[in-house]
This record gives sequence, C-alpha cells and structure tokens, in this order.
Amino acid sequence: MTGPAQQDELRSALRFDSTVPRAMVHRAAIAEVFLTDSRRVPDRADTYEVAAQLPRAHIMGEQSGTHDFLLLIEMLRQAGVFLAHAYEDVALDESFIFRHLQTEVRDRSALRTGDRPARAVATLTVLPQRKRNGRVQAIDFSGTLAIDGKDALRCSGGLAFFTRGVYHALRDRRRSTLADTLGALPTHVAAAPASVGRRDPYNVVITQPLAAGESAFAATVLSDTTHPHLFDHQLDHVPGNLLLEAARQLAAASVSSLHAISATGLQVTAMDAQFHEFAELDLQTRAVARVEQFRLKDSLHTLVVPVVVDVLQQGRAVAAFRLEVAQ
Repeated sequence: MTGPAQQDELRSALRFDSTVPRAMVHRAAIAEVFLTDSRRVPDRADTYEVAAQLPRAHIMGEQSGTHDFLLLIEMLRQAGVFLAHAYEDVALDESFIFRHLQTEVRDRSALRTGDRPARAVATLTVLPQRKRNGRVQAIDFSGTLAIDGKDALRCSGGLAFFTRGVYHALRDRRRSTLADTLGALPTHVAAAPASVGRRDPYNVVITQPLAAGESAFAATVLSDTTHPHLFDHQLDHVPGNLLLEAARQLAAASVSSLHAISATGLQVTAMDAQFHEFAELDLQTRAVARVEQFRLKDSLHTLVVPVVVDVLQQGRAVAAFRLEVAQ
C-alpha cells in the first residue's frame, strides 16, 4: 500500500530521490543543487514542471518556521537555467545573467516548513528568444511554485545567455571603462544580524543602515567571496542573489527602524527585481531604500509595506528592487 506522498509522486511522474547534474544549474557543490526532475506538461509544448527538494537545514535557512526567501529564489533560478539547457539546447558552457525576476506570495501558509524536506514543483511556461541562426540568446518564463501541493508563489523572470567568447568580450569592455577606478575596497563592519533580519553574522551582507532622508536608509553592500552559497564558485562580479539578499536586509532594517517592528519577523511577500549592469566586486556598492506607506494586501488579507531599493556603483543603478514585506 502506498501513502499520500507516494501517491502524489506517482500521479505527478516527478522524482524527488536524487538531484539533477550540478552543471545543469551552474553549481559547484552538490549540496547546493535543489532540482530533482522535470517533465514537459502534456499537450503544452512550451510548459514544464520542475521538481525540487527544499532543504530543512541550509546556511541561509535561519528562520526554522518558514522557507527562506533566498532559497525559493535560488530554486527558480535553477529551474530557469535547467530548462534552457535541458529543453532549449543552450550549451552547458554558456554563461547567463538574470535580466529580471518577479515573485508574489499567494499563500503564506505554504511557506511554512514541516517535519521533512519539502517537495516543490515549479510549473513554468518558457518563451525563448532566438537569433537568426536558431541559437537561443534569452528566455522568459512565468508560472507558479507549489510546495507540498499548495500554491505558494506566482513568478516570472528572464535570463540572457552568452557564449564564452561573447561573455569575456562583454566583461573586458566593461572593465576597460573602469580601469582608473578599480581597486581594493576598505574593510567595512557588517550590521548587527538582528537589525537586518538575520541570526548568523556570516549571512549579513550590508553595513548598518543609516538614515538617508525622509523614510530613506542607505548601506554598503558587502561581498564575502568565501560564502558557500552566495559564492558557490568563483565569479567575476557580485552575483544577483547577493544583491537580492542585500535588498531584503536593507528593506527589513528600514521598516524595522521606521515602525519599531522586529526585523527578524518580517517576510517578503512580493518582489520585482531588475538587473541593469554587472556589479563589480572591486567597486563600492551602495544600496538605498525608500519606505512607502502601509497598504492592505487583499490577496493575503494582511498589511504590507512597499520598499524600493536601488543598488548603485559610481552613482549608476546596477539593479533596482521593489519589495513588499509583512509581519
């Protein structure tokens, strides 16, 4: 006799017992691979289901009661990259960058952790953008993420892919324009973990935020290249997931300061991320948050606080985020 979990697995035809090859999701550590399987949705040539196991114990998963926002984003990132390689013939040695990513929580109860690793399934419709020779140069995707059978998130995103030669040419051109300004950065002191919604000092990626005008706060972004998740492998730029985490930490700290709410009790319920340029590791990175007014989120029946975060290098926006946070 099979139990509910086994019956669900048989119905979905998705496996959760081993991970996909790490090269398919651009990860060096096997422990950082969340995806386990995929399949094309019957009668939908452009739609896929991607299965993953969400870890209960992870360096970023400090809030034991809920799945960490950054780990959910990482699963979606892996899903987008995997679909490009597995179904759109993007070569494994091609580099990628996130162009944009949007998420919106549909059911906060679906984000709660249970007594076993959670089974997540992203159902994504993929729209490839091809050159004249047929090569995929980018994909857009949109869909939903379900956790243990409950709809958790609505999501969409876009990735661009580059051959190794094109990627190096892009980076060399960008770096050559900055040659006179690059160099060693001063050593900054990280913020107190609790003030940015973290417990482990190792996971703090900004300095203590300071007031920067009415309802605005600013901090310096810190890039610890030894971090096993944020820098799973060597990179020549500040990764998008670190910028996302910096935006989240600054948003939590800003709302906490303005409204006397514990930063550790704040949860991201929606996010719109736009990545404009590469963020260089050897340029100072500044994040500025502007906190907007509380509003009622009808779909979640709760109050949320919108926060706009701009990430700047040399006064230019390299990324922009709009987040909604709630207790």
